Amino acid sequence: MDSIRIDNLTFAYDSRVIFNDLSVSFPQGGFCSVLGPNGSGKTTLLKCVTGLLKPDSGTITLNGKPLADYKMMDLARTIAYVPQYQDIVFDISVFDYVLLGRNPYQTPWEMQRPEDKEVVEEALNKCNVWGYRDRLLQALSGGERQRVMVARAMAQQTGIMLLDEPLANIDITHKFGIMNILQELNEEQGVSILIILHDLPIAKTYSKQILLLKEGNVLQYGDRNAVLTEENIRNCFDLTERYAVSEEGFITKRL
Repeated sequence: MDSIRIDNLTFAYDSRVIFNDLSVSFPQGGFCSVLGPNGSGKTTLLKCVTGLLKPDSGTITLNGKPLADYKMMDLARTIAYVPQYQDIVFDISVFDYVLLGRNPYQTPWEMQRPEDKEVVEEALNKCNVWGYRDRLLQALSGGERQRVMVARAMAQQTGIMLLDEPLANIDITHKFGIMNILQELNEEQGVSILIILHDLPIAKTYSKQILLLKEGNVLQYGDRNAVLTEENIRNCFDLTERYAVSEEGFITKRL
């Protein structure tokens, strides 16, 4: 069974069509990176899957159940989403923000349980932000905040995790740290990962599948090695011969 199945998806912002009859599915236990130029529909795709955006037509199915049939709390136990950026307009500590990921498992007005604190502590430690637990989220740098957002998604303990450019503003050491965490969740707990990346070598290193989007269409989708070829990369990003593409996916300008 697929963890995510999209059939005949159509979506437009006013008169600007993003998807027209898009169909694609992602297997349970998959680790798929979504790559493509700016404006190709990557973020819109994730927002449609999470229910934040409502398609004009088509169906989205999670674990065999239509997205439209999920109640809010059931959906929050099924899928976790790390947005590209989240504007926090109120003061909240890092620990309490990550603790919000436990809300789907609590009854209204229920106090935090010992097991919730343990889950939060583990997530903060894995993302290397335990030392920030008492700091206000607004006081963190962009990269630090991004790692905290990943920790919150981990604390949600869902079978599907969607991440929109979680490596943005993160230094190289922590980039690999985050990707190692996601790989561990995928391989040891079977969490299905759908992640938007711009770093082709990292995508090729960690992904099982690659989805190349261009102008709202699936350019290529499948095994990472079959998809991330020089020809496909050139076609997707409109690269001229002035740029060289290595086997690992590095793009450099020819001297």
